[in-house]
Amino acid sequence: MSIDGTSTPTAGNQPGAHPQQKQGRWTLWILAGVVVVALALLVGWLPHYKRDKEVNARAQQQKSSFPVVEVQVARTASSEEELTLPGTVTPLRSAHIYARAPGYLKSRYVDLGDTVHKGELLGVISAPELDDSVGQATAAVQQSKANVLTAQSTLLLQQATYARVHTLVLHGILSGQEDDTTRAAVESAQSNLEAMQSAVEGAQQALARAQALADFEQVRSPINGTITARNVEVGNLVSATGAAQGLAAVPASSTGGPPTGGAQGGELFDVVDLGSLEVFVSVPEEDAPFVQTGQPVNLTFSELPEQIFTGKVIRSSDSLSQQSRTLLEEVQVNDPQHRLRPGMFASVQMHYRAPNPGILISGDSLLTMARGQFVPVVENNIVQMRAVNVGRDLGTQIFVTAGLKDGDVIVVNPNDDVKQGVRVTTRPAPAGQQGVSANPSAGGKSGNQSRQD
Repeated sequence: MSIDGTSTPTAGNQPGAHPQQKQGRWTLWILAGVVVVALALLVGWLPHYKRDKEVNARAQQQKSSFPVVEVQVARTASSEEELTLPGTVTPLRSAHIYARAPGYLKSRYVDLGDTVHKGELLGVISAPELDDSVGQATAAVQQSKANVLTAQSTLLLQQATYARVHTLVLHGILSGQEDDTTRAAVESAQSNLEAMQSAVEGAQQALARAQALADFEQVRSPINGTITARNVEVGNLVSATGAAQGLAAVPASSTGGPPTGGAQGGELFDVVDLGSLEVFVSVPEEDAPFVQTGQPVNLTFSELPEQIFTGKVIRSSDSLSQQSRTLLEEVQVNDPQHRLRPGMFASVQMHYRAPNPGILISGDSLLTMARGQFVPVVENNIVQMRAVNVGRDLGTQIFVTAGLKDGDVIVVNPNDDVKQGVRVTTRPAPAGQQGVSANPSAGGKSGNQSRQD
């Protein structure tokens, strides 16, 4: 209503004003919804976009970058080599004594651990048959000697007869036939005497043989040493047909004691010189040319810590075993204090100078392929697969005798990306990883890898 009292129409009351306002409000609501949806999509999509962009950037960077490998510098090994090998202590002089005379053991004078001297009586075997054979041979010798005396008397008689007959023949009293007869009798007596003398020699030889066999009734030690085995007791039946056992151990009884009794056909005593021992060592083929006769060695034993025994190589087999490809060396060691015993395990240290020791590298750097053995070498950040010849294998490290030179940069534990001509980025290998096998289950052997390419 106006001042003068007249009424003024409002916007809402104006014709056509209400539909336009309603349409404007709907437009505003639609624009607001679009803005809200756009903001929601933008908020949800933007982090994903940034993340995808970063992933693509990193992938592109990795695609354009070079593989990273760990390397170390190969160096020439020292020519002073030390070789440690296992060995077994054995006696240098030992005697396995067997019965040579069959019979029953009458007496035994030694036991385990007794010290004996050469020629000392160890036991006596009762063998009546051998004693009878000695008596018969002695009687045969006496009979043969008596026959010689008879033959000598006969010869003297024939010689005297021939002298008388020959004189009568010269005077014409007897005929020449008588002379021939008596001369033939002399020659026959001479032959008979020689036969009797030969019979005496044969009887004496038979007596010597019987006496020698009878002497085996006395069991004596052939060397100075210690009784380490006694396999017979008084009253046991022993035989002269036992087979030699050499260095084979005498089997122990079920009670844990020495195998006494029941020694028929077996070893009676074992005598060992404990003052002079030897150790047999099997030297690998690659080290065999450098181990020489007369070379000094050191020996250590776990039972005797902080004690070092000295010895020297006295001989070798000069032939490699086809089974183990090793050379058998014999090391002599003197132990006047008798601290060592046969059968002990020895650790033998040998020192020698190798003329061409080669390059010492980690065992993990060696690749075994169908075409041979290779070592990846990095030059100007490019991998080169070097064909190599492998020498001694120390387990985690190996010696390369050909194909590498001092100062080469080699890849440690290469992966499948390390191939011929590949460009790489290098970084020094950790100190603890160099020369350490990557395969703990390899039993101490080098962790060299195999490839089919």
